[in-house]
Amino acid sequence: MNYTHDKTRLSLLEMQSAIEMYGRDCRVVRGAFAYRRLRNKIWWQWRRRFLSFFQKGPALDNRLHVFWHLRGGVGDVAAARLAVLAMRERLPQAVFYYHTDAASAASAVFAQDDKNIFLPSSEPLWYKYDVAFELCQSFRLVHVNLERVQKVAPDFLPLLDKIKERQKEFSFFLSDSYLLEDLLGRWMLGNGLTRLDLHSYLSGLDFDVKATPSLPPELTKQDNIKKWNLSGKKYITFHDGIDAGFQLNGKRPMKCWSSEKWKELARFIKEKYPDLLLVQLGGKNSSKFDFADICLVGETKLSDLPSLLHHGCLHIDGESGLVQLSRYLQNKCVVLFGPTDKHYFEIEKNINLKEDVCSSCMWLLGPQWHTKCALGHQTCQNMQALTPERVFEAVQESLK
Repeated sequence: MNYTHDKTRLSLLEMQSAIEMYGRDCRVVRGAFAYRRLRNKIWWQWRRRFLSFFQKGPALDNRLHVFWHLRGGVGDVAAARLAVLAMRERLPQAVFYYHTDAASAASAVFAQDDKNIFLPSSEPLWYKYDVAFELCQSFRLVHVNLERVQKVAPDFLPLLDKIKERQKEFSFFLSDSYLLEDLLGRWMLGNGLTRLDLHSYLSGLDFDVKATPSLPPELTKQDNIKKWNLSGKKYITFHDGIDAGFQLNGKRPMKCWSSEKWKELARFIKEKYPDLLLVQLGGKNSSKFDFADICLVGETKLSDLPSLLHHGCLHIDGESGLVQLSRYLQNKCVVLFGPTDKHYFEIEKNINLKEDVCSSCMWLLGPQWHTKCALGHQTCQNMQALTPERVFEAVQESLK
């Protein structure tokens, strides 16, 4: 896609205009917009600058110190890995510091060493670092210590200029990414793009969005699964649930298949493949199923997941963080798409299933889209239309 084409620029202006439309003739609405912009500046910038005077940062030396705020859950962190690795190629000697919204999510994707440091979950103060980036649906440059960059990494300056130039057209949306990133996601969806396409462009790195670089071997070694007596055994992992950071308040996520269908699928698998163990993975927002041979719901750390997935014969799931993590593993997934868009999230090596009973409704209702149908249905119609028979056919195809 040509991001600088006039049609692209106009489509972004059209979205901005739609947001601001009610404020054209209403001072109250314009005042609300101005208040939010001021609040964001005070909360995200001035307050952190002030706090940075009282907290110590890393000991700066002759290397570049780069801060990464990887927002979202483990799937979002896994998706961001390609941009991080592409930046590592440009800055091989730099020290990268990772702050994630999901506690320990970085441990499932990166190996910690003297150049890759995991920060605690306390609030990040990026002004202590030379350069700071924020990633989720978009890629945003949030801070540059120009004097330090000129001193220790002058060759990095042209890329920084390129990043700033490319982010100009998206500045309205990037300036309030917590509120407007869902809308930006809908724009990407409408233009046939994925988040990795936008990461590749906004980072200035133009990396291959279909690359699948393996995780560091220490994250996937078979010794990591000995504690569950799975080493050397044949098993299928499966997962029913969504990121533990969401508050479900007793509601079942729209992404999830019904328990009756899971049970029927398990019966098909055990009849055809009696020697395969069914291992259930999940966390706080996952149901526990009694047909699992081994239920590890709530029993694993995020750092355990790469090995558990890597050495399984197959993983079955809705669109989830575990599927995104599998991009870098040897296992294959059968993925059930409901409210999320198959094109936007699919990974080529997997079998990606979706019944297009209705369109993808992700991000339409803010965070509520995880538990509420935009059209008022009790369950996601796309998930409801996926039958155990069809999913089992995909399982058999994957296990050939």
